[in-house]
Amino acid sequence: MNVVNQIKELLGMEVKLAQMKLQDGVTVIEAEAFEPQQAIFIVNGEEKVPMPVGEYMLEDGNVLEVEVEGIIASIEMPEEEAPEVTEEEEATAEKEQEMTTEAATPKRVVESVTKEMFFSEIEKLRAEIAELKLSKTEVVEAVELSNDNIEVLSHNPDATNEVKLNLYSRKRNATTLDVVLSKLNK
Repeated sequence: MNVVNQIKELLGMEVKLAQMKLQDGVTVIEAEAFEPQQAIFIVNGEEKVPMPVGEYMLEDGNVLEVEVEGIIASIEMPEEEAPEVTEEEEATAEKEQEMTTEAATPKRVVESVTKEMFFSEIEKLRAEIAELKLSKTEVVEAVELSNDNIEVLSHNPDATNEVKLNLYSRKRNATTLDVVLSKLNK
């Protein structure tokens, strides 16, 4: 089919392809005609990718089946099966309806709730709770002890730090550079 399309394009004949969307409403598929044994592609922008093997629901409700990649096997309307009701089932349904209409409201309703507890788990939980309470008290005591040892710092604007200068080679002979620099700095 691709060779035929290429020949038609070379001869200037226009190739019109039918397009449909899948049930998701986004995926666009394209074929010459949506019939069995026709080539089918997924349109992705300007690219065309052969349709993978599988069954696909079309937007119009039909089921498209692809058994060979890129080739339509069949397009069918999905069949909705109506459940068959036998005479016996109809008779039992009628009896159930009669019984429900005849049945009076019950005099009392008994409800029971059964809870199964595992005692070993309860004991484990109690032990964990006691352990957490002990660790909580230890943490609180440690915080209280650390609060007692805290020194309060305050700012003293009068305090000055003396800068200690290291004066090297004060007794050496002055060079011309030293003389010039000393005059510039005065």
